[in-house]
Amino acid sequence: MAELIVETLQGSVRGELRGAVRVWKGIPYAAPPLGALRFRPPAPPVAWQGERDATAFGSVAAQSRDSRVALMSGITEKVISGEDCLVLNVFAPRDGAPDAGTGTGAWPVMVWIHGGAFIMGSGSTPLYSGIPFAEQGIVVVTINYRLGLPGLLYLGDVAPGGDRAEGNYGLLDQIAALAWVRDNIAAFGGDPGAVTVMGESAGAISIAHLLAMPAARGLFHRAILESGASALSPSTRADATRLTHAVLAQLGIDPGTGTGTGTGTGAADALAALPIDQLLAAQDHVTETLGITAYGPYIDGVTVPGSPVELVRAGSADGIPLLLGSNRDEWTFFELFLGDVTVEGFKPVLRQRLGAQIDALLEVYRSARPDQSEARAWVDLIGDAVFGIPVVRLAEAQAGRGAPVFLYRFDWRSPAFGGRLGAAHALELPFVWNRLDLQLSQLLLGDQLPHAQGLATQIHLAWVSFIKTGDPNGGGLPAWPRYDAERRATMLLDRASQVADDPAGATRAAWPTSYDP
Repeated sequence: MAELIVETLQGSVRGELRGAVRVWKGIPYAAPPLGALRFRPPAPPVAWQGERDATAFGSVAAQSRDSRVALMSGITEKVISGEDCLVLNVFAPRDGAPDAGTGTGAWPVMVWIHGGAFIMGSGSTPLYSGIPFAEQGIVVVTINYRLGLPGLLYLGDVAPGGDRAEGNYGLLDQIAALAWVRDNIAAFGGDPGAVTVMGESAGAISIAHLLAMPAARGLFHRAILESGASALSPSTRADATRLTHAVLAQLGIDPGTGTGTGTGTGAADALAALPIDQLLAAQDHVTETLGITAYGPYIDGVTVPGSPVELVRAGSADGIPLLLGSNRDEWTFFELFLGDVTVEGFKPVLRQRLGAQIDALLEVYRSARPDQSEARAWVDLIGDAVFGIPVVRLAEAQAGRGAPVFLYRFDWRSPAFGGRLGAAHALELPFVWNRLDLQLSQLLLGDQLPHAQGLATQIHLAWVSFIKTGDPNGGGLPAWPRYDAERRATMLLDRASQVADDPAGATRAAWPTSYDP
């Protein structure tokens, strides 16, 4: 039997056995971002002496305690939230050999980056247990990374002397975790040369940026993006700086001197000295004012040098196979569960982005609906604006470079909540992870669990195949051709899955080329 005590570069860790899977929890991949390390790039992890107990999850990133956040992030057990959160969990097969033909004597690796609008979630959410994938011969790593203000506040144009020119700390945390995997995963039986990054929503948006970040190059070799490719806002350095000024005003901190806190220091140092609960309160206030999309990665010219889609078009992700897609009814999830994330709140955002073109676009969406409902057309349009179209743009960009790209649309409509949920955002997750047994899955999938299990097995095995080979074929779904901008072959995941060429082509083609997130 494979060992439960493993030696990492920082010290030895002792895991536990869960059936046919070995599990290690709460392993630090960077130093705790406390005190002077807050609002700084992640520092190397601190070594320890002796054997570290790795049988309990570490703290999740500091986040709101709002009950809606608990639902959105799928947390169904008590967890500790805090800043000492830069930890990861490893799930590895207990014994046996990797699939024949790998030539490495090691198992392929999948690194999961969780979603949650960059303000919530964790790698220890029960849904993200790596056991189902590990049982299929994959080493799974799930990570935490800094969220909200600690993870995304940009201080490069506020801090005196520009000593904080690097932003996107949450993305840099993810890169630090990937570097840890490169340096340590072989000790757990994983192949550092066969790493797939996989994420959903904010996790997928993160991966789109990783594809464009020079510091991430070479740390992963395949990517799976579910319902995400770009953040709606902020996206530019100027946008991020405006958000910083709004936060400073909320906290009563002068941008130049840091006065108002009694410290007399610069704004960056003043922020670093605040209790985390005070930062979270300001974060929640900004979210209430600007909406759930207030936080996201931005182009700072240092960590992210340009638009991810433009950089992928130029070759930043050459040679990296992609599996990506979105869900048919993305926005019904937000409409149903988050009263403040309304259609009305997004109308002015899209009108600002698209101007007079929005009316013609809306008419195309209305005409595409059997019920001809303008109200429902808005829901479809916003779901595509935030998730669907950015995913297609990224697929086009990478396919244009010749890399294998496989596009899907998740169409399985849930009967839950009177059918109002449909094929909503995040609904594919219980299928991908093959975890229909969870209480959260049963809540979202309604009374169709027996009929859903077959599709869950097919989707899970297709993802397993892609992680192992860069190709999702062979798991029980129909033959899945590569995506290209001519045919636009798309796997429709449903009760009877099938490939369609350019599904919803009328609405896709109606989007102006200037809408290039």
